[in-house]
Amino acid sequence: MGTWDTGPYDNDDAAELLDDIREGHIYFDEVLPGVNNRYIEADQGAMIIALAHLAAGDVPEGIDESHLESLRTPETRERLRQCLEAVLSDGAVSELAELWAESGQEELLEWKAKSHVQLV
Repeated sequence: MGTWDTGPYDNDDAAELLDDIREGHIYFDEVLPGVNNRYIEADQGAMIIALAHLAAGDVPEGIDESHLESLRTPETRERLRQCLEAVLSDGAVSELAELWAESGQEELLEWKAKSHVQLV
């Protein structure tokens, strides 16, 4: 995974997701893990973080808000909240959390702080 900072869009997977959204080629349900999925790979975790931020209104330039309507339903926001919680939990559940933990405690905490978003 190419990462250049700790923000929600500062990695190759999130950048690719944003490009797909700009082109109108994204199906959000395909990105989110199934209910019985017990481990989230790094690429999927990065996309979950990006989607959570989009759903919360943290929208980068060039994204058409009309492409995000399905992310903002109560059901999808709740599913994203649960997925985000899993991604940020620990390495037993999230490869991304494991990779950030290997970077050091300070980096891990910074990544978690920047990745968390309120989805009420």
